[in-house]
Amino acid sequence: MGISSLALAGCGGSSGSIGAGSNPLSGIGQATTTQLPATIGTAPAGGGASAGGGASASGDPAGGGWTLSAPSSVFGFAQIQPQASNLAKIQSELADSSAQLGVTGSAQVIAVYDDPTHDVYLIFAGYNGSGFDPAKLTAKFEKMPSTTDDGAGDRFTTNSVRTDPGPHGGTAGCSSVLGQAGALAAESTACEWMTSTTMGSISYYPKNDGQKMVFGTGPDVMGKVMRDLRNLVEHNS
Repeated sequence: MGISSLALAGCGGSSGSIGAGSNPLSGIGQATTTQLPATIGTAPAGGGASAGGGASASGDPAGGGWTLSAPSSVFGFAQIQPQASNLAKIQSELADSSAQLGVTGSAQVIAVYDDPTHDVYLIFAGYNGSGFDPAKLTAKFEKMPSTTDDGAGDRFTTNSVRTDPGPHGGTAGCSSVLGQAGALAAESTACEWMTSTTMGSISYYPKNDGQKMVFGTGPDVMGKVMRDLRNLVEHNS
């Protein structure tokens, strides 16, 4: 959704304490060189499909739809309150992206979580509603890779791929941006998912330097983090 490009420096005011939980960013950090992704811990189960009932291709669980919520912590990371200007940027980026997918007039759900170990923010943003078309998200992630050059020797390649949405169903995909400057390179990835009643995204943002990228977050890594996050923020309605 492009939310990972937002400047979130100055976020503060923890709304929850750091608790126990699997850390999805083990081995992930900030750098200007690439790093192989580390194994991601499994998030505690919660909010999954009811016993005996799975999700349909549209993402609807047996007996109803899904609903997003923003818990006070995820993976042991406390939710924080971003500054009003930064929150407005997230809201605007989310609205612009969702409008392209036909998701309008629905309720936004936004949360920023603090990972002090790796000095990054986890940004979760999405919508609750009805009548969403997951096929539109599929089309978004079936585009050919694109490359841009900033004229100063830096090249950015964007690659979008479909990914497993997990047991909650629907459709999902991840977009990676590979930044290259000479012999140095770094990759940053954001993932999205959609069902007929929910649309969500997850991305990371470095706290101290908005020009840096969070590395070790390729689609394989972020896809699993997304599926784990869905167990924490998406529930049967």
